[in-house]
Amino acid sequence: MAEAVFKKYDVNGDGKMSNAELVGALKELKVTASDDLVKAIIARYDKPPQNGFLELAEFTALVTDLTAITATKREEVLDTFTQFDKDKSGFIETGELKEVMKALGMGEADDATVQAMINIADTNNDGKVSIAEFAKILGHAAE
Repeated sequence: MAEAVFKKYDVNGDGKMSNAELVGALKELKVTASDDLVKAIIARYDKPPQNGFLELAEFTALVTDLTAITATKREEVLDTFTQFDKDKSGFIETGELKEVMKALGMGEADDATVQAMINIADTNNDGKVSIAEFAKILGHAAE
């Protein structure tokens, strides 16, 4: 599915999806994205060597993540996840969660509390929270 959508919206056939092409592809995937969200998606999924575009593998990773999130809340989950994932690694890690909690006025959380929160969301036990795990915790994951 991702490859067909990619080919359809890679209108100039250069093997890269620009911001404008991505907007069309996202609409087909039932995601209405603001300019800021499109920029955040490119920043998140454009892997080294970063060129400001999404190639097929990068777009496929985006589609995989989107399928883990229900259609009604995709933009909200992506936007929130992007805000938490400060280093754009594709995961929320303990340091990032601590920083967000502080920014939300929750004070300085101790390491044990933050680790417990990560452990709850981290269903594959890799020590960090993926977007699919994040969506599930928010109650928006497809079952």
